[in-house]
Amino acid sequence: MRMRQVEAFRAVMMSGGVTAASSMLNISQPSVSRLIADLEYAVGFTLFERRGGRVHPTPQAETLFEAVQRSFTGLDLLSQAARRIRAHPVGTVRIACLSAIATSVLPPVLTRFRASHPDVKVTVEALGQRAIEDRVFLGQADLGIGVAAAPRDGIRTDPLIRADYVCALPAGHRLADHDVLQVKDLAGEQFIGPMHEADALWNGIDAALAAHGVVVERLLECQQSLPIYAYVEAGLGLAIVEPFTARLFRRLGVVVRPINPAIGFDFTLIEPDIGPTPPPVAWLHAAVRDEAQTCLGGS
Repeated sequence: MRMRQVEAFRAVMMSGGVTAASSMLNISQPSVSRLIADLEYAVGFTLFERRGGRVHPTPQAETLFEAVQRSFTGLDLLSQAARRIRAHPVGTVRIACLSAIATSVLPPVLTRFRASHPDVKVTVEALGQRAIEDRVFLGQADLGIGVAAAPRDGIRTDPLIRADYVCALPAGHRLADHDVLQVKDLAGEQFIGPMHEADALWNGIDAALAAHGVVVERLLECQQSLPIYAYVEAGLGLAIVEPFTARLFRRLGVVVRPINPAIGFDFTLIEPDIGPTPPPVAWLHAAVRDEAQTCLGGS
């Protein structure tokens, strides 16, 4: 068994096909097929079956892939370390975060950051939770801001804040005169989102509705909170959403009320688990935490 054969096998398993694997490895498709055939001869069992013009891994291949992934973890972390070393101190900080954080928490933070670090360039990507973790793991982001999730090799986390979600209502809605909304008050309402296949970030909302036997009419679903707020403002229904951007949409007439019982989520700071935190990123840790508390205090 040779390393190049294992690399070809891993590429096919990760990409789902020989063509994509050849692009990943920058070699020809016949070369990938030959490497796979040689590996099958070396291990003594079939790794892929061809059906409908596509390759499908056998159960033995799935088991082997688990072992291969474990063996490659160390190499992935070395690559991650090299990327982070290259990035600092060249003067760039890369942030991957949820769109709500990018829109509400980061603007005042980055204003202060520019004043204290005038020569450091900042890039921001607004992404979903899984993509944030992937960017950090792959060394493509120096700081991620998302929700608390299961531990993952190559990533370290630092608790940020616990946020209680709120109910956003169109101006003039019948429930707008309530100071606090009970979950059961939402029964029968036109409800916007979340998509059932969205990130686990949203699961607590569906669970809260189900726990109180509340049935809502879902004629519009969306995965991101910013468009959900905009749809509420347009009068398309009400929604349970993150509280960070509430103050922005209050200016447009959206009514925001707390929910009882509370539906809370733990937000976290994420960074590569390689070496000490670079000073500019450490500065951002503290500033993001302070601004998140300010944002929720004034929501």
